[in-house]
Amino acid sequence: MVMTITVNVVDANLVELLAKVEAGEDVILAKGDTPVARLTTLASAPEQHLGDAGELPKQEQERRRALIEDIRDFRRTMPKVKTDEILEWKSEGRR
Repeated sequence: MVMTITVNVVDANLVELLAKVEAGEDVILAKGDTPVARLTTLASAPEQHLGDAGELPKQEQERRRALIEDIRDFRRTMPKVKTDEILEWKSEGRR
C-alpha cells in the first residue's frame, strides 16, 4: 500500500512514517498536490553500503588510500600560503 502525505505534516509524524516504511509501506511526500519524494525500505532499494571504511572491501580501502596519498603528494607541490594571503583573498570578493 502507498500512502501520500504533505511535507508540512512530515515533521510531526516522522517516527510513525518510518514505522510504516519499516513495515513495508511506501510513503509519498508531496508539496500540496505535487508528489516530490518516496520513502521506501532499503530492502526494496538497491543494496547500499552504509558502514564505515573499516567494513569496505579491501580493494576499495586500498583505492581510497591511494587517492588520499595522491592528494597529499599534490599538496606538497603547492606553495605555502600565509594567513594574511587567505584573508586578502577572502576580502577581495567583497570590494
